[in-house]
Amino acid sequence: TGRTNWLLEATVNVEIQDAAGHFHLFQCVLDTGFDGFIALPTASIRRLGMGLIGPRDTTFIDGFTAQVPVHDGVVSWHGQAVEVTVLETRREALIGMALLENSTLTVQVWDGGEVLIESR
Repeated sequence: TGRTNWLLEATVNVEIQDAAGHFHLFQCVLDTGFDGFIALPTASIRRLGMGLIGPRDTTFIDGFTAQVPVHDGVVSWHGQAVEVTVLETRREALIGMALLENSTLTVQVWDGGEVLIESR
C-alpha cells in the first residue's frame, strides 16, 4: 500500500536488497510510462552495492534517447524476493509497469489518497 502525494503522484514503499542480503525501504513513485521494473538514483544504487550489468539504450518520455547504466537487483514484492533490473537515474526512485505485471493497481487520486497494489 501507499499514498498519493500533493503532486498527485502514486507512491509506495518498496523493500530493495543490498549486496549483503539486507532489505532497505525506499519510497518510489509509480510511473505508468516506464516499462521497466525499478529506477533508482545513483547514490542509492551505490549505497546498496548493486552489480552493474552494463549500459542500455533508454528512450525517455520526451523522446530523448541515452545510454543508462543497468544493475542487478532484488526486491520484496507480494511477499517474495524477485530479481529485477534497476535503471540508474539522476531523479527519484520509480516503479515501472514490469514490476506491476499480474497486479491490480487502485489509486485514489487526491492528496493523501490510498494506493493499493494487489497480486492477481
